Amino acid sequence: MLVVESLIAVAIALTTAFGSLVADDIITADSSCTIAGIPDLWSHHCSSLPRLAWFLGSALLLIAMMALRHWMINRNGTLYYLRLLPASSPDHMRGAMDMAMARSLDFRTATGWFGVAGDVLDLRADVARVSDELERAMNDDDEATGYLFAPNLSFPAALSVGYDVLLRQKTSLAEVPEQPRSTRVPGGDTGMRTVYFDDGYDEWSSLDWVTHHELPDPDIALTTVVGPLGDRHDVQRVWLSLQLDSTAPASEVDAQFPLRDTCDVVVVAGPTHTVDGATHMRPWEMPVRRWIPGSSGRKINPDAFATLLVELSGAIEHVLDEYPEADVLLCGDLPRTVEFALGFVISERKDESIEGKLPDRHRPQPGDSLAEQAQAHAENAGRSSLSRFWESVTPVLVHHGEARPALVHRAQRADAVTALVES
Repeated sequence: MLVVESLIAVAIALTTAFGSLVADDIITADSSCTIAGIPDLWSHHCSSLPRLAWFLGSALLLIAMMALRHWMINRNGTLYYLRLLPASSPDHMRGAMDMAMARSLDFRTATGWFGVAGDVLDLRADVARVSDELERAMNDDDEATGYLFAPNLSFPAALSVGYDVLLRQKTSLAEVPEQPRSTRVPGGDTGMRTVYFDDGYDEWSSLDWVTHHELPDPDIALTTVVGPLGDRHDVQRVWLSLQLDSTAPASEVDAQFPLRDTCDVVVVAGPTHTVDGATHMRPWEMPVRRWIPGSSGRKINPDAFATLLVELSGAIEHVLDEYPEADVLLCGDLPRTVEFALGFVISERKDESIEGKLPDRHRPQPGDSLAEQAQAHAENAGRSSLSRFWESVTPVLVHHGEARPALVHRAQRADAVTALVES
């Protein structure tokens, strides 16, 4: 950006200087050099051709640099680094962020650390602080520029921050590598992968949402590892694992966690394939386009990225529809950008009517409050069950081989989350 603005300053000086010389030539020439005689203005009698060439060249350079500056402001904009991790975890992204900062017009942070003591993690204050700082920084930013978010958040925190954020237009997300490029090559590939995630209301708010089972050939498959023993309305606890980086058999996903064993139903969502008659998970490859010289890194295919988020949110919604009375423990092994964007997409989808939704999936139960009855009737009429996401879903933090339920949002029921580890 500094180089571009320097060239703009030089082009303005040259255009002004040679424009003045050309104007002086025309003014001091004889009366035949008039506007009415346009061909005479360009003759050597009216203006010096070298001066005229310098004037036109500098004017073209100025226009080109102004256009390039406008493109850089829209595409690069302000880089936001979001970090909220366990205090015992290293921040491997610092080196990569140093290189990414050089390509951005401005840099803002909303960061913190938290402890992992106790069976239930209460991160609501830490997450709220990051969300509030992010909102304040965005409100103070220049809305004419683009927004580039580089999330480095634990899975529960990413869902909550993404859920609460109000994204602006010209928003992109950056998947920053843990191992930055060892050399700083001007205009070279930094290893960062970015995806255009514009919230221009033509991308998400006006999307026609359909149920997961109505999607044509979805990449995210739902595999029920442990099924219900009786009526689905009697299921009290479900373990739902979102997997995009696993190669294990579906039956072994998260099997090492005792918390999973307390659940009546276990469902694994992710790409799958069959090996020797058994369902195995398949890693999801982030679809990237070819690298363009001068850009920070390769661009992620925005259509494939959006499709993935629709399928993941649909998978969560399907489980909530299938087991309306259950508490869902949500675990995930996803790219950082997907975790953050999934929280945002859930907040967009929760208020919509879902096409293809089966009727009477959520029957009001004896003892339900008026609000719970109204919720059940709304879902039966087609409203997304994600509208009760924080009441029914508890994100799980996996850290150092242990899985702990986490309180990360004000809408969660603290007593219900605590009961998950007391029973």
